[in-house]
Amino acid sequence: MIRIGKIKLNRNYLGLIVFTLLQSIVSWWAALDYGRSFETAQFSAAQLPLIGYTLAISAAVFIILDHHISPQWCLVAIGISVAFAFTNIIARESELLYLLLTGSAWLFVMAVPRFGMQNYFGLVVFSVVMSFTVPVAVFDLQNNYLSTTFLWQLTPLLASYVFLYVPSFSHERQINQLVSAVTGIILVLTIFLQPLSWQTMLAIAIAIAVWFSQQFMGRTRWHLFMNVGVQLALMLLLY
Repeated sequence: MIRIGKIKLNRNYLGLIVFTLLQSIVSWWAALDYGRSFETAQFSAAQLPLIGYTLAISAAVFIILDHHISPQWCLVAIGISVAFAFTNIIARESELLYLLLTGSAWLFVMAVPRFGMQNYFGLVVFSVVMSFTVPVAVFDLQNNYLSTTFLWQLTPLLASYVFLYVPSFSHERQINQLVSAVTGIILVLTIFLQPLSWQTMLAIAIAIAVWFSQQFMGRTRWHLFMNVGVQLALMLLLY
């Protein structure tokens, strides 16, 4: 428990709130930043349910991977995400509806241990879902179309998920070290695809520092917070 004055907060639920907010910012940042360069980009009421969907999905991710909150709450979060996906504003865009439901469905699969998807295959699918579900929906609702150039711009985000969440999907530390090395190189290469600047160089330095921490520490109690903090830093630097 954490005491703030007379208020007592459960450490796990406080962590859930912090992670959910930061992860939601990560999910929206690339689309909002890229969309600012288009005159057609505008915030609309259609994005309000998407904010709720993003928060629910982010909360579900934390509960699934942290293992310190009752898994029943994960199902509640996933159910809430589905409810937001079916709001009239989003549901009338059938492609977006299917996209968002795919994200919810995959997290449900991850949440059920019987499916055994917390492995390297699950990591790759998780990374794809998290990189393209919400950002694509945000961009589409802002601009009323989807740009292949924007999808290409999401490559560093995808690589960061695959790299950072290796310890969350496997406890085989020796194999993880090799996988982290490979995925770390991929992340650095995707960063090099961005215009060279002090921001990209700092992003590369952060990726290398995280790789060293993974080699020596592996998965820690604060692993998820480190992930979302690093991702947010990378998004601010690269977009």
